[in-house]
Parts: sequence; C-alpha cells; structure tokens
Amino acid sequence: MHQHIAAGAAPLDQFSFPSGHTLHAVAFSIVDCAHYPALAIILLPFTLLVAASRMVLGLHYPSDVLAGALLGGLIARLSFLL
Repeated sequence: MHQHIAAGAAPLDQFSFPSGHTLHAVAFSIVDCAHYPALAIILLPFTLLVAASRMVLGLHYPSDVLAGALLGGLIARLSFLL
C-alpha cells in the first residue's frame, strides 16, 4: 500500500484482488434488476456507492474494484444460462 493512502479500516487479510464487495453488489444488482426492473433506481446507486467506498476507504485499488465488477457481471450473466 502507498504511504500517502490512509486506510479507513483494517484490511481483513493481505489479499485485495478482486474486490469481493463490488463483485457481490454487481452480481446481485444485475440478477435482481432482471427480475424486478423497478428496483434499478435504488440498486444502481447502491452498487456504485459500494464500489466507490472500497477505494475511498483505501481498501482496494481501482483495478481491484474493476475486476470485481467485471467478475460480478460475468457471474450474473452466467446465472441466466442455468
């Protein structure tokens, strides 16, 4: 971690890639919005805030959050095939 970044909370472990919080928020939001489109107005800001909070708190780099979002989107899309 960079010296000029102050973590807002202690990391749970030494690994940060990918952001699990972002992965789960994206996957949940995609699946939920597919079934209940009206919830998108609530879930989109929620998901963006979860992703932003990981970086603001200094717990993840932007690449960690992007990878989590991409994996969450992939997992959600794959769940529609089952």
